[in-house]
Order: sequence, then structure tokens, then C-alpha cells
Amino acid sequence: MYVGDTHSQRGYILRWQAFLHAMNECHTEVDPSVHSTSQRSTHPQWLEELSDRLVHYAPTAIICGVDGEVAAVYQLCSKLQLSIPQDVSIIGIMNEQQEQLPLFTRPLLSIRETGYRAADRMLWRIANPTLPYEHIRIQGELFIGSTTAAHQLK
Repeated sequence: MYVGDTHSQRGYILRWQAFLHAMNECHTEVDPSVHSTSQRSTHPQWLEELSDRLVHYAPTAIICGVDGEVAAVYQLCSKLQLSIPQDVSIIGIMNEQQEQLPLFTRPLLSIRETGYRAADRMLWRIANPTLPYEHIRIQGELFIGSTTAAHQLK
């Protein structure tokens, strides 16, 4: 299950698109109504609706795509008495490990390296305004914490 606003920021939209692409690569159909992807500013009851979805669909894994929502999703799972990672694994796309949470499985975001590369590309663009635009990807690593486990078939 994907949890995160997929409307308000370009980065959030790209994360949702990457999730859809990954599911497609695994030949897994995605029904958007199963996921919690509403715009949070216009849909403040998203957490209550997520609670209903977690109970109804009983996902084995959650990807929380917004840094500021990871703690709320973790606490909701605990409130619903879902054991992490035995009942549900959680990956949080977090800028850094949050102290109040257990060691989270998360991508290690190359924020500093991305900033350096962006500054370099802006200077290059100023010097070369007529050359074609480029898309650059900076690959990071996945840190495996205590919030994920291999799914056990029941």
C-alpha cells in the first residue's frame, strides 16, 4: 500500500509514478482507491480513511512517501495493534531517521550530493543555454532497518 499525498508537490507525484512503475514491472495491477494518496491540505481526514483501508485491505507492506507522515502512519499501525514488521512492513521515505521511531527501513537520500549536482548543472546551463536539457539521476542506497521483514505466506 502506498501512503502519501500525490498531488501537491512534483516530488510526491514522481514518487507515486515510481511506485506505479515498480508495480507494473512486477506485473501487479494497482487500484488507486486502495491507496492513501489524497491531497492532505484539502482532505484532512486522510488518517481516518487510512485506518479503514488498513483494516479492510490488510496490506503486508506500506511505503510511506512523505517524510512528515511516517510517524503518524507508524503510530496508526500500533494503535490498530499491527505488529511491525510481523504483520506489516513499513518503508519510510524520510530525510533522516526520526528519534521517536525505531530504526526505519528507508532510502538514504543523497540530499547534499543532489544539491551540489544541481548547482553544477545551473552553472552549466548558464554557460550553455542552447544545449539540450538533461535529466540526471543520483542513485542512493536502501537502509534496512527493523521495520521490514520477508513476507510469510499464511
